[in-house]
Amino acid sequence: MSQLAEHLAEQRVDEPVSAAWERLQPVFDGIAEKAAQRERARALDHDAVETLVAAGYTSLRVPTEYGGAGLSLSEFYPFVVELGAADSNLVQALRAHQLHVEMVLANPDQEYRDRWFRRIAAGEVVGNAVTEVNGVLGEHTTTVTVQPDGSWLLNGRKYYSTGSLYADWILVTAEVDGSVRGLAVRADAPGVRQVDDWDGFGQRLSASGTTVFENVVVDPAEVSRPGEGLSDHDAPNSLQALAQTVHLAALAGLVTGAEREFVRYVRQRRRTFSHAAAQVPSRDPQVLQVLGEVSAAAYGARAVFESLIRQFERVQAREITGEVTAAELAALDVATYQAQQVISQQSLWAINHAFSVGGATAVTEPLGLDRYWRNARVLAQHNPVIYRNRIIGDFLVNGTAPGPQYGVGNIS
Repeated sequence: MSQLAEHLAEQRVDEPVSAAWERLQPVFDGIAEKAAQRERARALDHDAVETLVAAGYTSLRVPTEYGGAGLSLSEFYPFVVELGAADSNLVQALRAHQLHVEMVLANPDQEYRDRWFRRIAAGEVVGNAVTEVNGVLGEHTTTVTVQPDGSWLLNGRKYYSTGSLYADWILVTAEVDGSVRGLAVRADAPGVRQVDDWDGFGQRLSASGTTVFENVVVDPAEVSRPGEGLSDHDAPNSLQALAQTVHLAALAGLVTGAEREFVRYVRQRRRTFSHAAAQVPSRDPQVLQVLGEVSAAAYGARAVFESLIRQFERVQAREITGEVTAAELAALDVATYQAQQVISQQSLWAINHAFSVGGATAVTEPLGLDRYWRNARVLAQHNPVIYRNRIIGDFLVNGTAPGPQYGVGNIS
């Protein structure tokens, strides 16, 4: 069991949480063991996703009456951080699934909740196909048209289809009768074509490529009403902030995983340098200082994240009951942006700094230590941090609330 898991275990008294850790910690350890190998081969890990599903990861937030673990946000997110330490690609690949679970939890429609929670508890995974290349929020070339025989057909092309290659269901945004609506289609439906063509230098295995829909039959029951779900870009809510927390959990996990890997590297290393302060790196005070600084940064990233999630949990509880105010949601957005600044900067700095403990061997491909920096750098691009400090300052000085939604292609 990792030090993080041991620390969390000391705080756990709830049996479902303990049982979940007993099931999932070996899964996380197995995923971490082969992460570097998968990166080198660019091999999507369907087996890892299936193992996570079988161990209950994808249903940790699903209520117990449906067969899920029923964990609270603060109970659930340490699992996300630990998966991020093992392989951040899988956190991002399952991001759409995680966000969909939260949307189902917040939906008052009992039939909708029953339908989706039964699917998720049965092990079905959700991906997404929302963004179009060079698209603008609210403008979609992807459409659903009603045919003379009454069938509904989906046509279009999406990019950044995160996790869809692992998924059973794909959430799509499309124009339906003149308005942008959210809908769900089976990933294996005739006419659905998925391509692993994501070309980023990091998060290569997050299955974030192209999805093409060619005359895909859509069940009208799987289409949201106007203004609901993915198509709602006006009403204040916590969904956008929640989407950011998944990236922050992955970053906190990445710097934690890098800390562990570099500690292991130093313990095993025997070769030193002529100017070193000790005969072996594990006794070199300068090397040990670097590891201490990296560890402190990782601890700080996790502490900031845990504080944010506690605030999130309080606001979300009031949002579900309809008592939350716009001011509370704005403050949560700002807190998320503040956490983003700290966690992204600390993670990148610490991972980069960690390479100081080694020589040329630290940058060899078989070790694959570069994946920590590459993946952290790519995750820190979601979403551009340069705009967030201005928003924080405007909120503090002028009380200006962040926009309720944000997206690619336009100013909200």
